[in-house]
Amino acid sequence: MTAGGMPRRRFLAASAASGLAGLAPFAPALAASGDGWGEAFAAALGRNPMLLGWKTPPDRLDAKSLTVAGKWPAGLRGRFFRNGPSIHDRFGRRYRHWFDGDGMIQEFAIDGGRIAHRGRVVRTPKLAREDAAGKRLYSGFATHLESRAPVRGPDSMNAANISVLHHGGDLLALWEGGSATRLDEATLAARGFKRWSAQLSGVPFSAHPKVDPDGTLWNIGCALLPRPALVLYHIDRAGKLVKAGLVKAGPMGLIHDFVVTRTSLVVLVQPFLFDPARAESASALDAHVWNPRAETRVLVVDKADFGKRRWHALPACFGFHYGNAWEEADGTIRLDHCLADDPGIVTETLRYVMKGEFRPSSPLRYSRIVLPPNGDGRIVSRGEEAEFAKVAPAVVGRRHRFVYTLGVPGEPPGWHFRTVVKRDLERGTAERFDYGPGRIPEEHLFVPKPGGRREDDGWLIGTVLDWKKGVSGLSLFDARAVAAGPVAQAWLPYPLPLGFHGTFVG
Repeated sequence: MTAGGMPRRRFLAASAASGLAGLAPFAPALAASGDGWGEAFAAALGRNPMLLGWKTPPDRLDAKSLTVAGKWPAGLRGRFFRNGPSIHDRFGRRYRHWFDGDGMIQEFAIDGGRIAHRGRVVRTPKLAREDAAGKRLYSGFATHLESRAPVRGPDSMNAANISVLHHGGDLLALWEGGSATRLDEATLAARGFKRWSAQLSGVPFSAHPKVDPDGTLWNIGCALLPRPALVLYHIDRAGKLVKAGLVKAGPMGLIHDFVVTRTSLVVLVQPFLFDPARAESASALDAHVWNPRAETRVLVVDKADFGKRRWHALPACFGFHYGNAWEEADGTIRLDHCLADDPGIVTETLRYVMKGEFRPSSPLRYSRIVLPPNGDGRIVSRGEEAEFAKVAPAVVGRRHRFVYTLGVPGEPPGWHFRTVVKRDLERGTAERFDYGPGRIPEEHLFVPKPGGRREDDGWLIGTVLDWKKGVSGLSLFDARAVAAGPVAQAWLPYPLPLGFHGTFVG
């Protein structure tokens, strides 16, 4: 059988290992015990409550009625889901990177002014096996420990800890290195792995799928062994696989995100490259090598025919998240990205925060990239620090005017994203709201208003940790007046672990 014309054996080869999941069988493990990371974090948290967002919460959280300040719009009804690492400590061991903790789904059920919350750890097969054994059995992205459990593929180590997708009637917890995890919408319990086809079982499925305004879903998967390759997915609005493809992309490493235009998929292959030889004695992260003298290669793939591709070159750069892209009549592609000069944020900052240390790194800055129909691309501008760029769903792959990000007010210490920013690309202006000292906002999503006609007719919705008070909240902004601050907030009686991405289901 085939998936989009690709033989099953090729997909299985591509899924043998991924940048985040497939290295444990090849590496003599470094024991996680005895180095005091858990003790160091606990001591640091006692001195610096800003670290509260990286503390392991209970496996189950419930608040039937949140305290609401302001006026929640009566027309806003639905469920806001978020995902992120939560179990950083278990069985006397602490993971060595923010990316390693087992996932927890947060659900905010919104019915006019009434809001309820529940949080559930995603009980993946990995976590269930570890709980049954009473010990950690599997390495993570940047944590090596001696594994006694058989690793039969990436899903043996699937932590389901990055994002949430609702598509074709399925609620899915997304990871980087393997399958999406199906969730029961009534209970949020894990219900096995999503299989887009028999040929795609266990094949990497990125945590950043893109959904066109007509409901068509596109995604990539990053496979590094036995040879580097990108898996491409085309899924219709009902959740049925239309086609899949495999691109031999040459040397590559961690690829977290991509972007689409009306006609193309666009992927930056940054020069933070996986070295198989290092994987024999290092974690997945430490098997990557940064080469600042190499180019960032840009792959453009035709949506209608995955065999039609072109490549561009950019200067060396590193980033996690795009904003959006569009294609002009002559084939020129313009896109947003949040880019740093090097991968220090992943190799240093997001690693050592697990030990209670805030190590500075090259900042991520809002950047705009131009790819001509032929020849090298260029980074035409780099602005202020920014991360988690989002646009209105109606303009995905189309020319857009507004981009929403988190930002930084000046030079505060520690984890310093503190503002919500709305950029107007036509006017070249930005407005921002500063949450103020003691609060850490997370990714804010755009939710369209019913009947809205303008691109910014909608709300921004996102969570915020008040580490001084020890609680988390849900904020709602009018997207046309971000600087005015939240029109309403709903506060939990407890803090939530800081996470990554989510979705709103109306």
